[in-house]
Amino acid sequence: MNGVPVDYHHGGRDSHCRAALFIDSPPLVVRTAGQTENAMILMEYDIDGSLARHLPSPGKCIYCGARGIPLTDEHVIPFAIGKDATILDGSCCEVCQKIIQRYEQAVLRHQLGIFRAMVDAPTRNKKDRPTTVSLEFVGANERGETVLELGVRVIPLGEAPLILNLWQSPPPGMLNIPIDSADAEGRAWRFIESKVADPILKSVAEEVGIEHVGFKLHPVNRLHYLRTLAKTAHAYAAAELGADAFRPFLTDIILNRSDEVARYVGDLAGVASIEGATGHSFKITLGEVPEDAGIGKGIIVVFMQFWADLGSPPHLVVVGEALTDLQVQFESRATDRGPQA
Repeated sequence: MNGVPVDYHHGGRDSHCRAALFIDSPPLVVRTAGQTENAMILMEYDIDGSLARHLPSPGKCIYCGARGIPLTDEHVIPFAIGKDATILDGSCCEVCQKIIQRYEQAVLRHQLGIFRAMVDAPTRNKKDRPTTVSLEFVGANERGETVLELGVRVIPLGEAPLILNLWQSPPPGMLNIPIDSADAEGRAWRFIESKVADPILKSVAEEVGIEHVGFKLHPVNRLHYLRTLAKTAHAYAAAELGADAFRPFLTDIILNRSDEVARYVGDLAGVASIEGATGHSFKITLGEVPEDAGIGKGIIVVFMQFWADLGSPPHLVVVGEALTDLQVQFESRATDRGPQA
């Protein structure tokens, strides 16, 4: 895959918090922002020590296109994941901001909030962070079906298992990759820290006299999560390439005017060399789909992966159609940045 990288280092429980905006050349994407013939550039952002990276305002809202109105600065990588890694100045209007905040905050604060607290991810209100975790327990039969509600136990944050709830999807429909119709919407993806969870589950099982005990996990809101991926991918492309460098595919999804997320947002392994365990909490890169893939010329995709060391899904978002020569832009950015890694 191809792209411009940003990377986050951050202390946390058994983790580094790094956001990587990368460069690369695997099968699906063949050009990379910042990549020259023999070089790869990695921008690394230290959450605890680096200065904010600001990019100039595009002079309009990158979501609705409005001009001549007050615009707020946009965290391209959400603050709750990457702090001030990349900020696009003056790039989001108040109306779009309110629409986006509703689902983005549901993901970052509710779906990922406890996990983020446990790995000490960025927050604006550290004093409001939870100090305990309420875990629901259920009894199950040999088929793994819930047969009994066992109530809630409150556990100190530092003694609870890491539990990460994401969403796993088939490839974006626009790529025309055959999928099983039964898996068209994907499914929740979970990571549970077994070395901490197993003793807790065993203790509860012994307490209630049931052989099989598990956690009752809250459902993942698929649309909220995939819209958040779409918003981040679009903002990243606008920041790194320019808001007028591509015809966007995602604005109706981002602004809650369409639920056609499966066409543009999904997962695809093997397209980015930054995929997999690298010690980063978040990685992102962009690239261009080869014309011979049969879906059009200059189709831009963004790759993202959260906490990849836990085996999380490799997300791929089809962002839009390039209106400029991306290779020229990539080479220009490589020259501007110079080798950094």
